[in-house]
Amino acid sequence: MIKALSEDLRNKISAGEVVERPSSVVKELIENSLDAGSSEISIVIEKGGHHTIQVRDNGSGISPDDLPSSIKRFHTSKIETVDDLFSINTLGFRGEALSSIASISEMSILSSNGNGEGAELPILNGAPGEVQPAADIGGTEITIRNLFYNTPARKKFLKTPRTELRKIVDVVRCYGLAFPDVEFRLVADDRDIFHVHAEPLEERIDNLLDPTYSRNLLPLNITKGDIALSGFVGNLNLVRSRPGEQYLFLNRRFIKDRLMNRAVYNAYESLIKRGEYPFFVINLLLPGDQVDVNVHPTKHEVRFRDGRSVHDFLFRSIHRAIADIRPQDQMNEAPDADSSLMQATYQVESAAQMHQQATMP
Repeated sequence: MIKALSEDLRNKISAGEVVERPSSVVKELIENSLDAGSSEISIVIEKGGHHTIQVRDNGSGISPDDLPSSIKRFHTSKIETVDDLFSINTLGFRGEALSSIASISEMSILSSNGNGEGAELPILNGAPGEVQPAADIGGTEITIRNLFYNTPARKKFLKTPRTELRKIVDVVRCYGLAFPDVEFRLVADDRDIFHVHAEPLEERIDNLLDPTYSRNLLPLNITKGDIALSGFVGNLNLVRSRPGEQYLFLNRRFIKDRLMNRAVYNAYESLIKRGEYPFFVINLLLPGDQVDVNVHPTKHEVRFRDGRSVHDFLFRSIHRAIADIRPQDQMNEAPDADSSLMQATYQVESAAQMHQQATMP
């Protein structure tokens, strides 16, 4: 017999798409903080997020009347119409994150929106309690405890606190690089992991990765029509034998795109060996109507309207940026983004990407 799933079960299924582990919670909460216009974000972790995750910001806050609605599925202040999906200028927009997190944790939201008063909403198993008066904290503080306490099958798949903390550090570092104008503080088990203030991207790279990196960076700042990119690529001193220091952002949203990463790797062709990975922090800027970010609940994957043009622009831009580190006999070689090798690479990567997106749940 075909029956409708209960609201509780639907929320927990949705949570499985949005909240994979503690770092997923941190990601969603940081995005909400950034969308609220925060200039200071503090993250406190206990036991790798197994026990506690707390994110506090100085953003615009949530009114007491809106607090119960904030944890309802598909409730959001960021979009209203179908057309809004094609001009998204916020990191979040689906209205699923808080609902998903609330359904699998013990949660509380403390917020004030500039009226001199605050309010707190406790939530257990996705069900809101009564809104209580609270202190004016000048922003929002969301506390998550006992993640997956009511879905033990999910909880047993968590890694050790040390491993989960490492993934959280990766997430916070990623947003720190995308938003160097925002202050980030990460505290784990009463220990400061890092505390960075608003600063230029070059200094942020040093503070979040290694103080020697700025000596090995090549700047990017290129515009062509309505597409632009900025950031840094590394010289050969920052080439590594394993991936992990490749940061690609689209309108400051971290994305995972094999095709665009391949454009960067191809630009380094003849400088690096197979299995070597150059360092880069690149922010692509495109109009919202040229990219679809509504592809997957995690929002890491996107579809470009004209992926080939973006690929070629990225390849040529990086190729020029690293010209000074090329051997002398390659200095006058013009990049050929239309070569048979590049064409084959593009077609293979495009086919793989389209197949992956077509088979997504």
